[in-house]
Amino acid sequence: MICSTSRCKLLEIAAGLGLILSTLLVGCSEVANNTHGPSTSPTQANISCTQPASNKFSLVGLAYGAAHTGQNPLNGIFPSNEEVTADMSTLASLTHYIRTYSSTGNASEIIQAAAAAHICVASGIALGSDPVANAKEMAAGEQLAANSAVHAIIVGNEVLQNGDLSEAQIRSDIEQVRARLARPVPITVADTYTAWLQHPALANIVDFITVHIYPFWQGVSVDSAIQFLDQAFTRVQKAFPDKRIVIGETGWPSDGPPYKDAVPGAANQAQYLQAFLNWANARHVQYFYFEAFDEDWKVNEQGVGTHWGLYQQNGQVKPALRGILPAPAYSTLIERSSRDIYVNGPTSGFVVGMDTSEHLRQWLTNNDGTTILHYPANQLWGVLFITVGPPAPPGYRSSIDMSAYHALVVDLRAAANGTCVRIGLKDVQQPDDGSETSVPLCPKTQWTTFTIPLNKFTGTDLTHLYVVFEILFYGQSNITLAMRNVRYSPT
Repeated sequence: MICSTSRCKLLEIAAGLGLILSTLLVGCSEVANNTHGPSTSPTQANISCTQPASNKFSLVGLAYGAAHTGQNPLNGIFPSNEEVTADMSTLASLTHYIRTYSSTGNASEIIQAAAAAHICVASGIALGSDPVANAKEMAAGEQLAANSAVHAIIVGNEVLQNGDLSEAQIRSDIEQVRARLARPVPITVADTYTAWLQHPALANIVDFITVHIYPFWQGVSVDSAIQFLDQAFTRVQKAFPDKRIVIGETGWPSDGPPYKDAVPGAANQAQYLQAFLNWANARHVQYFYFEAFDEDWKVNEQGVGTHWGLYQQNGQVKPALRGILPAPAYSTLIERSSRDIYVNGPTSGFVVGMDTSEHLRQWLTNNDGTTILHYPANQLWGVLFITVGPPAPPGYRSSIDMSAYHALVVDLRAAANGTCVRIGLKDVQQPDDGSETSVPLCPKTQWTTFTIPLNKFTGTDLTHLYVVFEILFYGQSNITLAMRNVRYSPT
């Protein structure tokens, strides 16, 4: 039973493993047409969730966490639309059905990008112990369901296992969501197999059962994992003979400390993946496999939370899976191998500051994801800077190695043409006197993406950067400048 941020996936075809499905029994339209709950079957969307991906290896479904390096949904730091869209290129080569876990944040952008890529979505509504947050999630989830790409709604993820809600509370939430949907969509709850067995009456209100089965979290060795999973799945089937059973999460981590007899590792992850796909094909089991990409913000899951992905955080296929999985799309690699510094605010580990010759330090505002800089008049100079950790004098500074990247990228827009500023970087040893190398830019009144080769910043040690981005202003006149999406790019 992994924490509520876990994900999983499903299999359709695995020709690369010598598996051919004679019938495609798994898919969101199949779930919709075979439910036994109180809601009616939804109108079919113009997406075939059972359509095999255009690859020798095709999954029925896949859990998707969108966070890239340095992003953390718990801190409100989400990927950009461009990053999400780039991920869809790789996901579409694997599957036509993904599972998400929240309806707020950038959930709307994820569903829109999935629809454009002809990918169905089992849309998650994240619930916990906070009723205010739950109300926001449910309201957002109800709105997202209007998109025809949403073929199922998962109301709550392991809330019974975690003790966040009672059975009565989750029943009430399901009833509320169902009553407010603009169109009928199958509704389920995702929880562990033990939680379902302990709450059998909950099956009466859902359209199908979504169950999590993790042999790893039961401390079972990888050699015995499928036998354990088969036994657990059979118990759930026998307990709910009239319900469609979907495995909502299963998987194996590629690294981290052992859990009893369960040992993480690249080879073990590959072994479990292939064995699970064989088993699911033989038993015609619907499932979501956990998960598409590693997520480095999941640091509180007993040392393995950051290692469940089939692909690394940077978009590369994990080496042990290269003979099984397709290579990532080029757009995915470019977006995921970049390092975001500032997206709707500084990403984790970075701090924004500003100063002028008269020490004015409050001239930044945020408006709908755009940061507006109002450099004040009657100054000799001004600077907005983003540092690694809090600002500090030489000798006390934190730093980061950015030498693997080749360019600094930023979107800028000026309030008036003819505005010019300078962009700079600073390492841990360089003084705060403006002597660091900076590059002049003159943004226009429309958004422009500037790509600055890092070799322009001569004399700056990229292996020990302290100021990862700064905008330098000069002159007595006030200047208004808009900024967004600061990142380091490998190209």
